[in-house]
Amino acid sequence: MSHSEITFGGILQPLVESLEKNPRQSGRLSGQEVVIPRKGIKAIIAVDGENDIHLLITPAPDNDKNLSKLDLRGLKVANRDWAVSGNKAQEYLDISCSTGILPSFKRPFLRFAEDVLFEISTSEQFPAEAVYRTGIRWRKFWSPDIETEISREWVHGLFGELLFLADIIERFGPEVVNSWTGPTGKDHDFQTGNNLAVEIKTSVETPFRINCNIRQLDHTIFKTLYIVCYHLASSEKGTALSDLVRNIEKLIGTDESSLDKFYERLMAAGYTRQLESAYNSFRLNFSDASAFLIDNNFPKITESSFVSPPDHRITGIRYSLQLTGLPDLRIDEIENNLRQFTKHDSK
Repeated sequence: MSHSEITFGGILQPLVESLEKNPRQSGRLSGQEVVIPRKGIKAIIAVDGENDIHLLITPAPDNDKNLSKLDLRGLKVANRDWAVSGNKAQEYLDISCSTGILPSFKRPFLRFAEDVLFEISTSEQFPAEAVYRTGIRWRKFWSPDIETEISREWVHGLFGELLFLADIIERFGPEVVNSWTGPTGKDHDFQTGNNLAVEIKTSVETPFRINCNIRQLDHTIFKTLYIVCYHLASSEKGTALSDLVRNIEKLIGTDESSLDKFYERLMAAGYTRQLESAYNSFRLNFSDASAFLIDNNFPKITESSFVSPPDHRITGIRYSLQLTGLPDLRIDEIENNLRQFTKHDSK
């Protein structure tokens, strides 16, 4: 079966409605297996005694740190043991939604679950990775506060990423949008396999002052790692996020696949059309890009900077770095390296 023939759209609601008619007890599930065209992977849609809906997937991951990053309203992701649908008790990756107390979440959750099933069926990634990637795409809906406040830090961060994206599309063509990985939860904003990564930073200070986490400047992960920086300054006659989006749409043109990928990443980054008038209040002037090669001599803090790596339960370690006395490069000077983004491998 080809990817174009695989579809789960609309199949889960009638299954759940049928399951809801069955008598249920607290702490037990009534479930129905959903066939997935991948060997060794099983999926079950189920309802518990509190009318919460569960999507169960096996095999369950041993330890997936990415899933702990999904802080999503009404949604829980955890490994749990269940005996369901005539199967003996075993451990599942359990994605559940509090539809018993949030009934309005039922239809969106089922659509989310169908997206998870499609992602698993059309890729070779582990089920946990499919759940994480789908969660990133849906995080605006499932966020703890749907009406997220627009922060200057978020605007500046996305502004820089869109400036760089427009630049490489002009140089190499629209398919390089596949290299924009920041919105998918990667530590680096642009990357292709383990060959090349680029982290985008913006600064309102001169010289550049940037904030980093302990993974962003770890150059041992990639053959080549750059930071690309832009100076930003507020200006009533400056450029808005929506202006950058329109420019990139024009650059992509009629390449529908790349345009769909751009919209997907834009949504995952938290950008919505409904808030464009609010974004327009953050107009900015910007400098040309300055690139810095991250090597052994570049000042940084990474996990290897510690005698013992930090406990995985410690998260959000960040530090501020002033880029003084460091050689910078123009984008033209690293263009040949950036051409690797045309290889479309963003894993």
